[in-house]
Amino acid sequence: MTETAAPAAPARATLSKELSEFLVELSIGVHRFSMYPSGHPSLDPIVESIIARLADILQARRTLSIGVAARQLIIEGVATEQKHPVLSELARKLHDHQLGAVVFEFGVTAPEIASLLESLAEDPGRDAVPLGMREGGDVPTWEHIELHPIGYEALTLGGAAEAGAERVSQLWLSLAQAALSAEALPEGEEPPDAGDVAAGIASHARDEAYDKVIAGYLQQLAAELKGARGREAERIRARVSQLVQSLDDRALQRIMRFSARDPEGRRFLLDANQSLAVDAVMKMVEAAAASTEQTISTSMTRLLTKLSRHAAGAVGPSRSEADTALRENIERLLADWELADPNPEAYTTVLDRMAVASPILSSPEPGEALTGAERLVQMALEIDVFGPTVRKAVMDLIREGGTARVLELLDAAPADSDAARRIRELLTSPVQFRKILGAGHVDAESLERLVQEMGEAAIDPLLDVLAESDSRAVRRRVFDLLPRLGPQVPERALERLEDHRWFVKRNMLALLSRLEELPEEFDPRPFLKHDDHRVRREALPLAMRPGSPIRDEALVQALSDDDERMVRMALLQIQERIPAAAVGTLVNKVIRSDKRSPEIRALAVRCLAGTDQPLARMALLELVVAGKTLLGKPRLHPTSSVLLEAVRVLALRWSGREDVEEVLATAERSRDPDLRGAVLAGRKEADA
Repeated sequence: MTETAAPAAPARATLSKELSEFLVELSIGVHRFSMYPSGHPSLDPIVESIIARLADILQARRTLSIGVAARQLIIEGVATEQKHPVLSELARKLHDHQLGAVVFEFGVTAPEIASLLESLAEDPGRDAVPLGMREGGDVPTWEHIELHPIGYEALTLGGAAEAGAERVSQLWLSLAQAALSAEALPEGEEPPDAGDVAAGIASHARDEAYDKVIAGYLQQLAAELKGARGREAERIRARVSQLVQSLDDRALQRIMRFSARDPEGRRFLLDANQSLAVDAVMKMVEAAAASTEQTISTSMTRLLTKLSRHAAGAVGPSRSEADTALRENIERLLADWELADPNPEAYTTVLDRMAVASPILSSPEPGEALTGAERLVQMALEIDVFGPTVRKAVMDLIREGGTARVLELLDAAPADSDAARRIRELLTSPVQFRKILGAGHVDAESLERLVQEMGEAAIDPLLDVLAESDSRAVRRRVFDLLPRLGPQVPERALERLEDHRWFVKRNMLALLSRLEELPEEFDPRPFLKHDDHRVRREALPLAMRPGSPIRDEALVQALSDDDERMVRMALLQIQERIPAAAVGTLVNKVIRSDKRSPEIRALAVRCLAGTDQPLARMALLELVVAGKTLLGKPRLHPTSSVLLEAVRVLALRWSGREDVEEVLATAERSRDPDLRGAVLAGRKEADA
């Protein structure tokens, strides 16, 4: 007898080589930043490598999002292996920081990557608050990188707003594990495709508990996918729809018998009707009807099936119309699901309405469909009328993200159109402009056009939104627009600084920092002493601008600040040259303080290379020398990042002095390669 070869197992989804290598580089970068202080020569190469890989990846995607689980990363709809030592360590690090996702956008820079790595390298232990648990102002922000805490409500994935995308990915992984078992799905492997999951469900022995578990996962997925948008969510949506299509009728009926007996269960069908492919929805409705002994007439089945096929196979407006009609009528059908009569009155009404309903209005342009609000605005401009209904249609269209379309219709209207004039006045009135901007549904190009038409009248509404908005995206747009509106902007911003609320002061100071020139009467010193550290952080760059008469004073004050980020900002300013007046504060308030983190102290030690004051040399020797041996030789403190930096600076700045050379000679005889390397690095820099 000839043996028949077993069919090959379907290929599992795997992460592309470029994404896998990028994640590995990112993990190495976080590890390296945790080992070395900021500015160490070992850090630049890894940042350059990450930037190079990101540049290639973002050429095609423009946005790259990484979802975070406890031991896995989800990227491009694929989860990394839990057993991969480097990637699982990166997932653990991000998860320990209570982050649900990290998003990279096109245009990300090396300083942003370095700052991100530095933030992630912090150990969220007893003395450090995880990034995802910090208050809004304490979470690091960058123009092209966003951190989203666990439990975030909206996330840009794959270039589109996607709510809960990381959640549905995790649910799909869990469904696959529940459907197959631990033996069929070893830990760390990618989940099988929808066909494998369907086969696992169908082959399982009839078990009510098992069926309830599977039904529970499907219910959660249908509910989450209702509001999910973007590339990753669409992948999961397609997988769930394919799973339903792949299940045989008996297996699907087993699952669906839990989904139509009570209001909570029927919610599953309503959610699926809004989230899954139409052919999958139709199959679920039929299975639910069969499992609960409900009857759908042949006429209704024929009509629904016809709409389903039309929705799946048609193109352009017809497909959208059929899809909408199918889903609406399934909702009406489910409303009377428990009626005993297979042809109740509401049921017959559905059939009648389907038979006589007029087609949905569509655009005269082939392949383009109009919403009801858009059609109404277009008709109002054609016949040149304006009233409350048209006003509401305009605002509805804007709330749907159609500001650009409204402007296109206005541009196409006749020059003497009174309706176009009234609509423009509506859009550019300060009251409506505040609403448009605060809602966050207007694209950047349309917003810029509105601001150009309003001119200086846009300043106060923009400042109002800037003062109040919790959205970084909205504030970023306002920051881009306000500096172009002339010299009145800084004057108006100064007036807003009188507001007692800390976040208004912070946002106004952030705006001033983006302006080329500041008003002569502006004094940042009061804000450097503000009770809220977020206000002080925005005031410090303004006080340290080139030519500022209070720069040295501000540096000294920042070095004494309790907020470690203020100290870091000051240290970054004095890497090349430290003012003589700041040396004492640097040594006593930072280097000798046991309240500062090792990273901050190491960065402060590095700054001492910019001064030759004896106090600096004495402080460095204190950090290195722990005492004398019995033979009178220097005994060094245990190796740490602070000690290594102190040894390097001593070799760089004070080589040749007898007390320093004695310490350096001891370090050069050490068995610790890092200690010997620090001496060598300092001497090389001194010779360069």
